[in-house]
Amino acid sequence: MKSGSIMRFLGSAGRALRRNPQAMTCGLLRAGVAALALLPVLGSSISPRASFLHESGRLKRPVKRQVPADPQGVTTISTPGGATIRYKEPGKEGVCETTPGVNSYSGYVDLDEDTHMFFWFFEARHNPDEAPLTLWLNGGPGSDSLIGLFEELGPCNVTRNLTSHVNPYSWTEVSNLLFLSQPIGVGFSYDDAIVGIINQTTGLPVNSSNPDGRYSYVDPYRFATSELAAIGTWEVLQGFIQNLPTLDETVKSRTFNLWTESYGGHWGPVFYRYFYEQNEAIQNGTAEGCQLNMHTLGIINGIVSETIQAPYYPEFAYKNTYGIEAVNETIYNFMKMNYYFPDGCRDSVELCNNADRSTMEGQSACAQATAICRSLVEGPYYYVSGRNPYDIRAQADAQIPPGYWADYINLASTQDALGVSINYTSTSSQAVWIGFGVSGDFVYPDMLADLEAILDEGVSVHLIYGDADYICNWMGGEALSLRLNYTHAAEFRAAGYAPFVVEGTEYGVVRQYGNFSFTRVYDAGHEVPYYQPRASLELFRRIVSDLVVADGSSPVTATYDTEGPANATHTNVAPTPWYTGQPGINDRRRALFGRT
Repeated sequence: MKSGSIMRFLGSAGRALRRNPQAMTCGLLRAGVAALALLPVLGSSISPRASFLHESGRLKRPVKRQVPADPQGVTTISTPGGATIRYKEPGKEGVCETTPGVNSYSGYVDLDEDTHMFFWFFEARHNPDEAPLTLWLNGGPGSDSLIGLFEELGPCNVTRNLTSHVNPYSWTEVSNLLFLSQPIGVGFSYDDAIVGIINQTTGLPVNSSNPDGRYSYVDPYRFATSELAAIGTWEVLQGFIQNLPTLDETVKSRTFNLWTESYGGHWGPVFYRYFYEQNEAIQNGTAEGCQLNMHTLGIINGIVSETIQAPYYPEFAYKNTYGIEAVNETIYNFMKMNYYFPDGCRDSVELCNNADRSTMEGQSACAQATAICRSLVEGPYYYVSGRNPYDIRAQADAQIPPGYWADYINLASTQDALGVSINYTSTSSQAVWIGFGVSGDFVYPDMLADLEAILDEGVSVHLIYGDADYICNWMGGEALSLRLNYTHAAEFRAAGYAPFVVEGTEYGVVRQYGNFSFTRVYDAGHEVPYYQPRASLELFRRIVSDLVVADGSSPVTATYDTEGPANATHTNVAPTPWYTGQPGINDRRRALFGRT
């Protein structure tokens, strides 16, 4: 994947404009907005959570904004390579992980004066010295990994009264966990901080005589492709790993897992391959750095290939296993036509694949392909279904999961404990998303090739899909798994579906051959660990422990294969509203059905 001269130009122009943020309302940003004018389906007018693959939107119950005070008691450490870590220990101040004896650290990895990435690291609850290190990344592009921390698999969740509670199904039960807010500009990460107000048109901070906060300036084009984001994240990861013995001498293992979600179908293959290549360069002495033991790649409800997965938007909308006809037959045929029609989605993506993406013309072709596919194939569901893109069983405006945590981390006490002094304005960055839209990264073909190359290296790769998600649905995920062209593709396709069982309960089905598996998880939406926390933790434990996914009964071998039917034919029943009197379940049900 080539970043190209246009990306270098836009990146330098964006940094120059940082000196005059108001200028972002014209010139460079106008070019980006013009390019994205073809993407009406991706706007916030559809749904609070339907801006492409953003996994959350603006804050629902915003804490009153003010300029945050500088955090107190911050510790700074640095490495000979130049990276600096500024951190605090939030658990000792009662924030998130409060399990006795389990440490956590949060703050910034500073690479230079323009690169400050927020991190939050949690020790494993058991044997952190031997437990692997897992990096978790949410998608977007531009969605904060704190979504995964608070809503899915982190050590705590936040309730309606803005208090945190320990999550018994956190993946820290089996692994040390690192969350990064990436690329720069997402969440608390920043390249520059501006005291001012947010321009409601651009979503960017501007100077003001009456400031109401300190905000992260976002250069939308600095890391506007998956490859550029991979490079930036690798540098931050190296800075963190090199400082880890000083930060937390307990953690010894260098076994590394990368797990991601949604647009993580792009992050996962591109990041893992880049990390893998850099790791080999360190091993053979052609690069400096800290070597990792690359172990597993996990992708939850990921969008990897538009060519393969886009045809399943109409199929899932009309013929899903819940028996929900979210669109009628006319709309279904309209969506299919727009994929296969001459110069439609399929042809436009092919044009992008063959284009020189180092040129403006090539990137424009990819941006146009994104517009056509998203607006005309994926998009009709948003306009007419009245259903949630992340859970077809729910109403369109249902906040699933509840987003109380985003207000919690805007509390002055929480921000001081985290070591930050930036207002948290959104769980997903509109500016970062615009940059990726302009580059055309959404439909780049590299992710498929990268995933195949990783599999050929023998890396343990696992695709997991909740079967109620529309936006990255399991039908497209299954098709992707069967279309991958790698050494053992034929053996994988010949394997059958076996039940995925945890403590006697069947939570889904899995097809696995050796180092590769595809799992359909029943009754789960986009964020699988939120819907099926017990099953997700056990699935993760089996994979990072090199056990078979189906039942965890034995170590996986190079020739292990699942046995069973060729198709995942299980049908679901959409739930009806009910309330139990238990606060946690009530919150989940209210979110699912849009009730208060």
